[in-house]
Amino acid sequence: MPLFAIISDLHSNLAALEAVFRRIDELGIEDVYCLGDVIGYGADPEACIDLVMKRCQFTLQGNHDWGLTQDRLEDFNPLARDSLLWTRKRLKPRLFSPKRNRRWRFLAELPTRVDRHGMRFVHASPRDPIKEYILKSDGFLDPEKIEDNFSRIDGPCFNGHTHWPGIMRQDFRFSQATADRLEFELPEGRSIINVGSVGQPRDGDPRACFLVVDDKQLRYQRVTYDIERTQRRILEAKLSPYLAERLGKGR
Repeated sequence: MPLFAIISDLHSNLAALEAVFRRIDELGIEDVYCLGDVIGYGADPEACIDLVMKRCQFTLQGNHDWGLTQDRLEDFNPLARDSLLWTRKRLKPRLFSPKRNRRWRFLAELPTRVDRHGMRFVHASPRDPIKEYILKSDGFLDPEKIEDNFSRIDGPCFNGHTHWPGIMRQDFRFSQATADRLEFELPEGRSIINVGSVGQPRDGDPRACFLVVDDKQLRYQRVTYDIERTQRRILEAKLSPYLAERLGKGR
């Protein structure tokens, strides 16, 4: 199996994305896969889209990428909806704006899943690649949901969406990646492996998170980045101050 890195949930956080690519380059990794949510919440959608188009072998459509082109946004909370409307104004196609139009088409035409190396890659879940959350508590609170998702795959499935890094195993137990536990063996058989979030971690660790897959080894990477730079960009864009505050808490 080749060596590759998986990133997800960038959310227009350019400082975090640049820091993650620097780490990827330090590790000598050439193949990078993106599981979506390139945009939303943050203030630098254009630069993040350009980096992903340049650096990633494939990019999937996340719910925020999908929402960019939708007429109705009732599936999104008010903060997400407002940031999507702000992003839409920045990216909406215009006559004689080839870069802008190319970015819009890129997000609008993203696939919802990719199968590679005998593995599946989605943004959300095997049965609903764009929207469904696989929560770490679902193994005991909603085992039928997990069982149904496992029935859709034959081996490992990598996802993002919840911003919580860790592994849902066939026994329905979730092994969370934490600061003192970042390396795992790739489980045998079916598993759902959340790669965490580059641009908006929510597991209490504000550092950017991504995953390196090296044969049977899973190595989560946590990367410090200039959070204050991203916070300033959000405030300058007049997006909700809460979107800036939460980055410092990793929530």
